Amino acid sequence: MTLLREPLLHFAVVGAILFGGYSWLNDKHVESTSVKPVRIGEGDVRWLKQTWSSQWLRDPTADELKGLAEDLLNEKVMAREAQEMGLEKDDTIIRRRLAQKLKFLVEDTAQLAEPTEAELRQFYAANPAHFQTPGKLSFRQVYFNPEHRKDAAADATAALAALSANAEVDSIEGDGLLFGDSFADTDELALSGMFGADFAHEVFALEPGGWRGPVKSGYGFHLVLVTRRTATAPKPFETVRDAVLSEWRAAKQVELSRDYLVELRNKYNAELDDSAKALLGHETTPKVAAQ
Repeated sequence: MTLLREPLLHFAVVGAILFGGYSWLNDKHVESTSVKPVRIGEGDVRWLKQTWSSQWLRDPTADELKGLAEDLLNEKVMAREAQEMGLEKDDTIIRRRLAQKLKFLVEDTAQLAEPTEAELRQFYAANPAHFQTPGKLSFRQVYFNPEHRKDAAADATAALAALSANAEVDSIEGDGLLFGDSFADTDELALSGMFGADFAHEVFALEPGGWRGPVKSGYGFHLVLVTRRTATAPKPFETVRDAVLSEWRAAKQVELSRDYLVELRNKYNAELDDSAKALLGHETTPKVAAQ
């Protein structure tokens, strides 16, 4: 019991308590000051007010605006804590959203770029198919419906032989079609919408004069007589300058996104590992020289 009365022991115990308390308080202070504070500023409040007004077509009341600010503050705090806890990791929705936002930022830089007149003209010359008046055809057709015939293709072939032997087209018994039998100044896109891309492509390859076919469509078989062709013609640069600028910016967005992704992949050394390559059918083993 004599030991408990020693002043030196009392001094040591009190010192330990004071040191421990100071360390605990100091750690708390360091911890609290090292955390970046969450704040709602004037810009946030203005954004909340504008968003509310756009949705409800009126300004929020003072209480409504306070509630919106409180909700935003709570959202920011919870989002910060979720990040501290690592809850965003391996979350597909968050990953895709972040990638999408970065993609938008990269693509928006293309809108800031202004090409020179020479660059626009060079782009115009390199992409003539984008800035031209499409060619058009005028033609007649005789239609053979497979639903009304035993062998519509054979009937069409026989009718073609008769027309080639100078038979009158009026003597050919074709079937009725909603679109009619004659088409004037029709471009390939319009014809594709009516009969299908394969039919339009084959018909536009025909030269004027003489019946051709049978040409198959989604409806059946057709004999086609092209009567007139209008060639594709480029539109003058001055008349399509705005369209050229729009196309140039779209192409620039693709180029910037591609180049940026290449840089990011190099920066993070991104690649498929061997197990993924095996599942995807990539060659994973190095080639060995023949012995």
